[in-house]
Amino acid sequence: MSRALVVKSGFLEMEILPDLAGRVVALRVEGENLLSDSEAHQENWGATFWTSPQADWGWPPVPEIDALPYEVLLSAADGISLRSRFTEFAGKRLFIEKHFKPGPRGSIDTEYVIENGGADEFRMASWEISRVAPGGLTFYPTGETELTPVAPHFELLTEKFEGTTFYDHRGFEPGKCRKLHADGRGGYLAHLVGRHLILKVFEDSPPGDQAPGEGECEIFANDDGKYVEIEVQGPYSRIAPGSRSSFLVRTQVAHLPSDLTREDKSGLRKFADERTAALRL
Repeated sequence: MSRALVVKSGFLEMEILPDLAGRVVALRVEGENLLSDSEAHQENWGATFWTSPQADWGWPPVPEIDALPYEVLLSAADGISLRSRFTEFAGKRLFIEKHFKPGPRGSIDTEYVIENGGADEFRMASWEISRVAPGGLTFYPTGETELTPVAPHFELLTEKFEGTTFYDHRGFEPGKCRKLHADGRGGYLAHLVGRHLILKVFEDSPPGDQAPGEGECEIFANDDGKYVEIEVQGPYSRIAPGSRSSFLVRTQVAHLPSDLTREDKSGLRKFADERTAALRL
């Protein structure tokens, strides 16, 4: 297996493994990895990419996209570019590219590219999945639509507070996988780990531009309680033969101010809004 590649921006480091489909195996702040590792689950760990809707491929994920080696197109201090093997499913023929580079204000930009390698137009969305340890707090500005429960999973219970949807991992009772698909507002998903706030910033998609049966903000809690997936999706784009779609996710980790606590939901929303505005794509 080839060595991991690293992108750095300020105190943030993203470690990427080309031989494992360009998976982000660590998101580190001052040496602390904020993502789950393989001890939580043998296959589902770190941060990965899938295509949406999942109805195109069911389960398990497409190996050429999620597990098999990607070709390294570029590996430099100012960026890393990777390309998947050719794959075909649901009558769609495509390649995936992942581009990582330092972003503004200590963030890291990840661009996901879907290239139509066939002779027919198709529609597809990009989907980033980040696995985190249990016990955190995930939230996003509440949008217009929400789909829960999502078969075969059970309902993920959330709290709505001042126009924000919160999922407190501490309230999860192991035994059933739970899932939420939802529209958001403001183009971000936030996750609190201790005193670190992970921000996923992206271009907001209205409900009509989201993949059927999916949502731009998704949360999945595994039945054993060992990890939670925080997920964002791009627009359900038409991709002509030989053309490409692109979805950019800007990741930043911010330290909470000393006077801001986990229980202060209004303060957390305001802090995330302000940080997101400064990172706007």
